[in-house]
Amino acid sequence: MSRIRDIQRQFYNVYKEKISIAEFEKWLYKTDDIENIYGYDFYFRLLDLDYREKYIKNKLETLIRMEIPFGQFEQQRIVLLLEHIIAEEGDLVELLEQLYDDYCHGYSFLRFLGLTYITGIDTFPKLNQIDQWDKHEFERKREMLNSSKDKIIKEAKRLLAFFKNGKIKITNENEYIDARKEEDKVELHHIEKMFQ
Repeated sequence: MSRIRDIQRQFYNVYKEKISIAEFEKWLYKTDDIENIYGYDFYFRLLDLDYREKYIKNKLETLIRMEIPFGQFEQQRIVLLLEHIIAEEGDLVELLEQLYDDYCHGYSFLRFLGLTYITGIDTFPKLNQIDQWDKHEFERKREMLNSSKDKIIKEAKRLLAFFKNGKIKITNENEYIDARKEEDKVELHHIEKMFQ
């Protein structure tokens, strides 16, 4: 079972551009379990693709899309981003940028985090950009980020609790079930309260 999950994860990774087409192709040639799990026809169609072709991404996505359990992988990815915020692991600007992108693609429960990012944090330097900024300006901007951190962490904890108790469940790419009570959907109905 874990071998199926490993293969599905690689399909997901190339689909979400977490790995390159070249990395996927290299992995494909080393992974003959695909034929055992999905059959000769499917495996041959993967092998038969020209991975240097201009529109290979579209062809590959069409072929593998139905074999990816998006809901599970998407939920794991979002939960991991929230956990990184709470644990203060990684660059908060980059984490919020990813969640903003997810918010824009339909995960409306991320509204507060997405709007927090786009209303100013998007202008803050990422940690890996330190050499591209004046040292004092970099430090000033990062200090401003710290003043917002408590609200961001609080919201990440709130959302994570809904995932853990099954009130929010991602079912497919950019689709989810929201079984929260209306009053718990404060980010949708009373966003101004959250920014106070």
